Amino acid sequence: MPHLLDVQRRFRSAVLADASPPIEIIGGRVNAAARLAIYRNNVIGNLTRALRLSYPAVERLVGEDFFAVAAQRFIVASPPGVADLNQYGAGFADFLMSFEAAASVSYLADVARLEWAVSRALHAAAASSLTPDALREVPAERQADLCFRAHPSLSLVVVNYPARAIWEAVLTADAEERSDRLAAVDTGSGGEALAVLRGDGGLDVVGLSDAAFAFAGMLTSGRPLGEALEDTAPDDAACWLADFLAHGFFADFSLHPENALPQHGTMS
Repeated sequence: MPHLLDVQRRFRSAVLADASPPIEIIGGRVNAAARLAIYRNNVIGNLTRALRLSYPAVERLVGEDFFAVAAQRFIVASPPGVADLNQYGAGFADFLMSFEAAASVSYLADVARLEWAVSRALHAAAASSLTPDALREVPAERQADLCFRAHPSLSLVVVNYPARAIWEAVLTADAEERSDRLAAVDTGSGGEALAVLRGDGGLDVVGLSDAAFAFAGMLTSGRPLGEALEDTAPDDAACWLADFLAHGFFADFSLHPENALPQHGTMS
């Protein structure tokens, strides 16, 4: 007799594979295949709805029918690993990059990448943002030891197309204005580096220079400030750090153990 876990895994495979179950399903007034189809439709339908909530701009760009097909292919290839469906769909942008049917919409994966960052920001745990006042008592000689903890809603995203302009345009409520804004987007204008987070005033999408983006990446990965300054001009770093704090990029900070790293200088 198979173990329960084995039965559950085989049943899940049957639901997702749209195939005859490799396990016995007892029929009745509804036969075994029809019973399995009910489960399959419910699972695919619920997961598709979850993806629609996270990717409204993607759906609007390609239409409901195309989105449903893409979603089903993604679901079969990448079923959820957690119960919270707000966390499901992180790999959808990568899937769209390799989805042959979407090849003609070259910017679609980038829009999806931005939308996932937006969804992640909206569903992130609540946390206060670190303010400049919290750093005032850090002695100058310890500034190089500052280690920042990223705000839980923050994502740093690089896209190859003007995804933010497309995303903003396609979600415009008025159909005529939406059409005009989409027509004005130059998809060949290049990409951008973005920070996406939920601030005190709501969702915030911040454009960053390549250098500022790299600096933000070093700080949000937990590298000490002095180490991050090795590749950054102090004057630029001071301006960027002020902007990061103003936008609420960080939730907290700590000091790297004193003398564990060489001191590379202080912020002016």
